[in-house]
Amino acid sequence: MTRIIDKKEYCKVQKYEQFFFESPAVMISFNSDNGDIVDINQAAIDYYGYSTDEFLSMKISDINIAEQSFIFECIRDIKMSGKRIFHFKHRLRNGEVRDVEVFSGVITFEGQNLINSIIVDVTLKLRIEKDLEISRERLAQVIEATRAGIWEYNIIDKTNYIDKQWKAIIGYEDQELSSVSEECQSRLHPEDIPRINHAIQQCEEHKSSHYDVEHRLRHKDGTYRWVKATGIVIYNEKKEPIRTVGAIIDITRIKETEERILESENKLKDFAQAIPDVSAIVDEDGRYIEVFGINADKSMKGQTFHQRFPKELADSMLEDIRQAILTGETRSMIRELDMGSVKRYFEGRTAPMNYRLNGKRTAALVVSDITERLQVDQMLKFTYELQRKSDFINDILSGNLAYNDITITMDKDFKMDLSLPLYCCLIRIDEANEILKLNYPQNQKNKIIHAISTRTSYIVWDNKDKIGVLCETGDTHDTWEQSMKVASEIKKIISDFNPDLVVSIGISDTHSGSGSIEKSYQEAWNTLISAQCQDQDDGRIYHYRDMGIFQILASIYGKEYTSDFVQKMIGPLVAYDSKKGTDFLITLEEVLKNSNLKDSANKLFIHQKTLVFRKQRIEKILGVSLDNFDTRLSISAAIKLHKLNNIKRS
Repeated sequence: MTRIIDKKEYCKVQKYEQFFFESPAVMISFNSDNGDIVDINQAAIDYYGYSTDEFLSMKISDINIAEQSFIFECIRDIKMSGKRIFHFKHRLRNGEVRDVEVFSGVITFEGQNLINSIIVDVTLKLRIEKDLEISRERLAQVIEATRAGIWEYNIIDKTNYIDKQWKAIIGYEDQELSSVSEECQSRLHPEDIPRINHAIQQCEEHKSSHYDVEHRLRHKDGTYRWVKATGIVIYNEKKEPIRTVGAIIDITRIKETEERILESENKLKDFAQAIPDVSAIVDEDGRYIEVFGINADKSMKGQTFHQRFPKELADSMLEDIRQAILTGETRSMIRELDMGSVKRYFEGRTAPMNYRLNGKRTAALVVSDITERLQVDQMLKFTYELQRKSDFINDILSGNLAYNDITITMDKDFKMDLSLPLYCCLIRIDEANEILKLNYPQNQKNKIIHAISTRTSYIVWDNKDKIGVLCETGDTHDTWEQSMKVASEIKKIISDFNPDLVVSIGISDTHSGSGSIEKSYQEAWNTLISAQCQDQDDGRIYHYRDMGIFQILASIYGKEYTSDFVQKMIGPLVAYDSKKGTDFLITLEEVLKNSNLKDSANKLFIHQKTLVFRKQRIEKILGVSLDNFDTRLSISAAIKLHKLNNIKRS
């Protein structure tokens, strides 16, 4: 017979099994509809001589030699009255026929209507009294073993009887407590009295043939004990109820255990509901029995995998559940799901459970969203590889690493081919930009590098406060348009990452062969510096070919002779501005940029006569005439070198 494992029935099943299987009385349970024997205890096996398998293949009519019509008439009588006592003749396995007294009652077990019978052998009339005495002794042993207290209530005269074990359950000796009905009723818990009276009334009104109530009795020490009171109604020849007899069993510990189990279950459910992971109990058909977790969709309960997910995914999930149940081992799997425009990754862990529901095996399923964890792992791996690659390229640029066989090996490790023509795009993100105001700027910078690396085939590395990109090309000619297009692509990638960033990109010319990385990088660097000197560093793309004279100046600035040249040409004016707080150097630069003083005055927002005065003052400080072409050219170069030198110092 299949055992019930449902938690709600757990305690009830325990009591049933203890009473049924451990009882010394012969017990047989059979189906009230077709007479199939569905359960027997050891006493029945010993008495009849049949094995368990033989018994379970038989009907009750195989051992009861009465006419089948009479047997089923008796069964109908039992079903109508609830409990009956009969005398039958039963055949043992060895062919011997015995007279038996059968105590039968209706029970419902796993959805089946069963009749549970206790069979007492009363074969020999001469031994009836002895057999009865033996039965009484056995009953007394059962009562003693179960510590049951016997009670009897006379419905006619309202008298009551309780034995010494009944009294002992609530802490009294036999002589300390009378059997007076009022005395017993005074010990009932007030909250339980309505249920008890209702059960008694049901019996008196023929609405129930048995009495079964769990209630509390006040102990001698003032506390309350939980008892299970069961009994049957005895009728007179007119089928009028005259007595109820039964027993009580102390179930205080069971109740306390139930409460602890319930409390534990509630705590477990509360815990499962509180965690962010979605957990569930599912059966072998992939149906959600229970669903837990803060983020859990409670509507999943009662639905199957195939009702919630695409067929291919649902089939795979169901296979994992069944394999876990079949092997008894915990299984893990990772699934990728499209969540709108993004992909999310989920890890599912499945563990078999030791109970069945509606005959189906079950398993526990815990699902965690591991998207962020995978992204962090990927980012950590990427950051490590980025650091290695960046150190490699930066060492080449600083001269700490020569281009040789070892370098070529490392090229291949980083999937680089430095023998091909290449150009460099150097990206600058100023400190004023939002990205460097964040708590972890390097982490944000690495994410930008990661975005460029994953969306392009270019070689990207971390170059101090800048981001370097090496672009390999198969042609050394006509790459201006191609490189500007690549830079625009990179700029869009960064804009997609954060549209609020202002990013400047300097592009080098194309170079190949030994020193191509250094040359390309230096040109891209000089391009960015030149853009700053021309006050054009406003988040645009600049190419080295468009830098004009800055191509030459950027290659020589910072040299000692350039400082001497700057000091000779504009040094007195720089000193005058510093001492007097004027801005004559700015005025001078604007005069040199324009072909006439009127345009210069308009851009400086001053009157033309004021500008004429300033021009004369500047010429006097410098001791030159600004009308001379060579002088204008030399001073323009000196101003640009002055800016380059200031940028280098900063």
